[in-house]
Amino acid sequence: MKVTPVHGALFGVAIGDALGVPVEMIKRDVLAQDPVRDLVGYKQHNQPAGTFSDDSSLTFCLAESLCNGYDLHDVGERFVKYFFEAYWTAGGVVFGVGKTTEIAITKLRDGVSPADSGNYDEGCSGNGSLMRILPLLFYVMDFEIEKRYEITREVACITHGSMQTILPCFYYLEFALELLQGSQKQMAYDNTAKTVADFLAGSSLGEQARNVLTPLLFEDITKRSSASILTTHQAVLTIQAAMYCFMQTDNYSDAVLMAVNMGDDTDTTAAVTGGLAGLYYGFESIPEKWRKEIKRSNEIHDLCDRLSKAMGLT
Repeated sequence: MKVTPVHGALFGVAIGDALGVPVEMIKRDVLAQDPVRDLVGYKQHNQPAGTFSDDSSLTFCLAESLCNGYDLHDVGERFVKYFFEAYWTAGGVVFGVGKTTEIAITKLRDGVSPADSGNYDEGCSGNGSLMRILPLLFYVMDFEIEKRYEITREVACITHGSMQTILPCFYYLEFALELLQGSQKQMAYDNTAKTVADFLAGSSLGEQARNVLTPLLFEDITKRSSASILTTHQAVLTIQAAMYCFMQTDNYSDAVLMAVNMGDDTDTTAAVTGGLAGLYYGFESIPEKWRKEIKRSNEIHDLCDRLSKAMGLT
């Protein structure tokens, strides 16, 4: 089967994630002395090279569920299987899961509906929904924007239910949709800003919600200094950092390596960046060495084939 944008996106997420795993939470100035240039092993999580984290595992759970249609309960069941049975892990080890995600998945296991399992507190700000949301692009791509938003909200809210987390997911998928439809990077950036700003202005979400995305909607993120780009666990900062790395580079490798070497939440910043870069530059643009060395490469490829077929992209 031919490769499709699904292959670029999913491998892009997983390889970015795996590049970042060994140096997660190491500071930028430390990495500047010994930057990441390749897949390496051990260090922070003591995992072999090519090991991806919960970012990719939950991405694959969502992708696999979408192969059978859209069913929030099925997505939730796969998240539970991941956390409690190591389903779709790189090597049988569950690690790096954020507290908000852990609590939500435990609720799902205990019978709470996926509509009620997430953290709806206004202060909920983590990037645990953003890191796994990209496969949804291929399901919502032909819907009107109102329906795209609503489905994105539902999937994000399985774990993270505040505007601080939903809107970064929505922006991410809207920008990815522009790329999928063939827009060049700058056009995609400009179009997404207008599309999302207009949608939010016409919605009932309120000014406070709209302000969540202000840096991406009303300024050029690439004009910022790299020192002003923060890479902690907040979704709003992760999407800004990913956009910065993607827009500032012109190939997959440079984009994800820039993201990793920003430090702190290296795996998620690089996973989100890598999803965009893999989608935009294509599967073949990802170094073959990395495609071969990522854990479960053949199974990821098969999942990409199946999702591509299910979404009519073959």
